[in-house]
Amino acid sequence: MEYISCRDYSELRGCSIRYTQMQISKGTIEAVQQRGSNNCLQYMIPVTALPPELQQKHYSRVKAESPALLPAPASEKLPAVRRKEHREFGSFTAFERKQITFWCDILNEWRIRRKEYDNCETGDMVFIEEMKRLHKAELDKFNIRLSRDILYRKYRFYKENDLAGLTECRGGSNRGKNSIPPELSKVFCDLWLRGNEPTVSQCYRETREWALINKPELIDIIPSEATFRRSTEKIPIAVIKFFRGSEKECYDDCLAHIIRLYDGIEANDVWVADNHTFDFITRSDDGERLHRMYITGFLDAKTGALVGWNITENPCSQSTILALRHGIMRCGVPKIVYVDNGREFLTHDIGGKGHRARKSQAEVTDPPTILDRLGIKMKNAKVCNGRAKPIERMFLTLKNTISRVMTTFTGGNIIERPESLKWQIKHGYVPWDHELREKLDILLDGYNGSLYGGCEPQFKGLTRAEAWCKSIKRRTAVTCDESTLDFLLMRNTRYQKVRENGVYITVSGERLYYNCGEDNWRYQEKKVYVRYDPADLEYVRVYDEEDRYIGDWTLDRNVFVDYIVSDSENCEDIADRQRLIGRQLRAVKACGKELTGDMQIDALALAVSEANRKLGDVTFTLPDNSERIPVPELKDRFITDNDKEVDIDLKVMAENAEKRKSG
Repeated sequence: MEYISCRDYSELRGCSIRYTQMQISKGTIEAVQQRGSNNCLQYMIPVTALPPELQQKHYSRVKAESPALLPAPASEKLPAVRRKEHREFGSFTAFERKQITFWCDILNEWRIRRKEYDNCETGDMVFIEEMKRLHKAELDKFNIRLSRDILYRKYRFYKENDLAGLTECRGGSNRGKNSIPPELSKVFCDLWLRGNEPTVSQCYRETREWALINKPELIDIIPSEATFRRSTEKIPIAVIKFFRGSEKECYDDCLAHIIRLYDGIEANDVWVADNHTFDFITRSDDGERLHRMYITGFLDAKTGALVGWNITENPCSQSTILALRHGIMRCGVPKIVYVDNGREFLTHDIGGKGHRARKSQAEVTDPPTILDRLGIKMKNAKVCNGRAKPIERMFLTLKNTISRVMTTFTGGNIIERPESLKWQIKHGYVPWDHELREKLDILLDGYNGSLYGGCEPQFKGLTRAEAWCKSIKRRTAVTCDESTLDFLLMRNTRYQKVRENGVYITVSGERLYYNCGEDNWRYQEKKVYVRYDPADLEYVRVYDEEDRYIGDWTLDRNVFVDYIVSDSENCEDIADRQRLIGRQLRAVKACGKELTGDMQIDALALAVSEANRKLGDVTFTLPDNSERIPVPELKDRFITDNDKEVDIDLKVMAENAEKRKSG
């Protein structure tokens, strides 16, 4: 009886091999199991069990493949020769290279050892048994079976430099391929590569449903779910992270990035700044709320030392200034400050708006910033690029060394949160802010006493503080005394015009007005900017557009008064304001008298005098060719009550009226 393999049946039917095997296992297709050339069981399908149309197709193919003439004589038949694969040694996998090396060693030793015997067949058998005994582990590892035929075959490959023949990798003819129709593969990938991260099972069901609606002819040849699952393993991980994750995840994990070199900088050349939320809960000093404190830190890029910091309840621009002041007082003034794009750093009076600058404000000039006055240059990190700042790794160290030792440790997410946290909060075992601030300062400074963990070999074995001290000796440190530093770190507003109540600053959403008292009117509409210390709001320093100092203006506490005045105190405030207005008005009058000398010149008389002086030059002369307008007769027609027209001489009527008037 004639049989065909599953592969031949699949080609005749136009389906996958997997589908054929599945139909055989269900009993839909008649088949028997036989051992093939590789001594493995395989399904064989009788040709007589095929449908008539498939039998006809099979015999047509056999007839087309058979020679048209009689078979060639036996002497002309050539043995089947294995196709030689001339591949380079480096193109094989590591496992295959070990197989090739092992076979080369065996074959070389075999050619030497068999010569020790008179009978080569005996020598071969002795060598094979000895190899099985001495190299049993290697033979099992590479799945090698030794026999005389195998030795001769491998030696032929060895002489022909056919390295592929020396490997023991069987099969693999369809490696890298699958039986998924291309159209279904695209549908499945479109369903699976989505941000909601659907499962393979769900996408497989939806793919079958799509085929049932749009391509019903593909239903019978859809492979199993395992085939689709294996196909996902061949999709590049970058594509998976981009479509099933996010663009940032793909950018951070799969795409090329820059490695920064630290050879060209020294200590205090670059400070990196950022904010971090402590992963533990504390109680505010007023006892009204539980919260997590923040740290604004400045890290030296060369040595990784934490040079300055500030513990705050809310990260803001003032916390940035306090942390910078702490760092400058300890380690001097840096050359460059590298910050991200947070609003607490990109403020108009600290270093400018950076990436947050609006195009509409491109032509608007701002007063000098704090960093400009200190001679510090600000650099901004690329948006959403946290790996560019080494201070992020420092914050991870602080989390593991400081936050985890706190009894109210919260963890960075819900998975890290300990179960005892709820019990600690319920029973009031929450530390106060003032209790931890001093301890945190000690712990943060202790971070600088730990070993340097960077890539600079010159600092190996040193602490971060020792590395900073060693590096700072190679440059000139810029320092500043405390009073001068306080002056340079004063906040400033944008340019504003002096109004009726003077100038103002905004603190916590409220305006505070400052002026110079009775002389405020002298600076009306003058463009100025204000510098102030948030710790002392009793006075501000006022400068003009050319950065010239105008003076110290004090806080005006009498600007705001209740709308409904109900007590004598508010009445007194209004009276004081009115008296101030009166004094200012008298001062304005006095200034005017001083400027005019109180001469009281008659401007009308001067105007009349100027007009009389110009009358001699006013003459109107008519030309000779002028014409006079003729005077028409002054007559008109009047219609009486009986519809009769009467001529009226207006000139005569005027003369008669004049006579009557004269008597």
